[in-house]
Amino acid sequence: MKILILTSVYPPLGDSEHDERCRQTVQALARLGHQLQVLTSNHRLPPMGIPSEKGIFRELRLYPKSLENTAFGNSYGVSYAHERFNAESLEYRIHRFKPNLVYVWNMRKLSKSLLFQMQDQGQRVVYDLHDDWLLTDSFNEDPWYRWWFQNPSIRSKLYRMLMSCVGRARRVRGMLPIREAKNLNFEGSYVASQWLREHLMAAGLSSVEELPVIYPAVDTRKLSPKTSYKKRSHFVWAGSLGEGKGADIAVDAVGILKERGISVSLDLYGKGKPSQRKDKRERIEAAGLIDRVTMRGIRPGELSGLYPNYDALLYTNRRAEPFSMTVLEAMQSKLPCIVANTGGNVEVLVDEQNALFFEVGSAEALADIMVAFLQRADGGQSLAEDFIQKLHFAHSMDSFYQQIEALWSAKK
Repeated sequence: MKILILTSVYPPLGDSEHDERCRQTVQALARLGHQLQVLTSNHRLPPMGIPSEKGIFRELRLYPKSLENTAFGNSYGVSYAHERFNAESLEYRIHRFKPNLVYVWNMRKLSKSLLFQMQDQGQRVVYDLHDDWLLTDSFNEDPWYRWWFQNPSIRSKLYRMLMSCVGRARRVRGMLPIREAKNLNFEGSYVASQWLREHLMAAGLSSVEELPVIYPAVDTRKLSPKTSYKKRSHFVWAGSLGEGKGADIAVDAVGILKERGISVSLDLYGKGKPSQRKDKRERIEAAGLIDRVTMRGIRPGELSGLYPNYDALLYTNRRAEPFSMTVLEAMQSKLPCIVANTGGNVEVLVDEQNALFFEVGSAEALADIMVAFLQRADGGQSLAEDFIQKLHFAHSMDSFYQQIEALWSAKK
């Protein structure tokens, strides 16, 4: 089968662990004999490109992360030019490659008209739904959508009226179609967790109700399993430095333990803007924790070999997320996990059996669980090894691509 992957960013220039999961999925499908190409953006692409990337086409243009004070969504000409460039790039790639299937991974900051373009042309499209880009706040901030449906300026209203009168609006919307997320066809797709499916349904996307849950997987060959559980009171946190990920909760918990006379250390692998990193360092210094909390940089995929260096992973998300690849990777690496009781991960974890839960958003609760963890005589080994074989089977790449292949075959 010829499969074209469509995604916003692709490693080694990705933003998240799900981008690395995308690459692992591409590699797994290629090993099965499928022909694959990846169409993605030129996000962070060096002038000389990236060597040894056969079949990876970094040709699309992302919208800016912040649309404030830009012409996107306000100017028809600027928005149209952007959409037209991406549409022609996709059309050319489909024409050259002639895929049997377009596998959509992540559409954040990408032109949503690409999806309706393929759908209207009868192209078979399936989705790996692991993120909330389909929710109204994200989907409808698309500048092309905003210009047609949410631009209140008198000038834009008059121009839309003029385009309708001369028939240009119909022609442009036919070439670069844009509608609501609920108008997408998700046949042959799947969701990363039951939590995400319910979340999308609550937002009005009733068409996802029948989609199967296929939990994410990681390539365990890339992991370094933990073998020693000698207690060192050394914890790890990883994620973006935005408020939702709750890095401050982990830092505050270390501070609470310090006040209790309990010494622990924390390596904080944070991704974010320089201003976010500066704010976090200042918070650590102000709390007198500079000797206990160390900030480190990390790229997607690099943490997989570092898990054995720590006693446990702290997962402190304030906001529920569909599924955390960091937690899955840590568990597959036999690293004990202390996890906020929210989101899709709790569907595969059992408190006190293969992980320890704490009340979401509470540094005090996290500190209490960290103390309980340090008091475990086995250093958390029983937590890490419980259900490990089941975990390896259920969340292996072999199991994952067998499920998606079966799904695609059933939907032909």
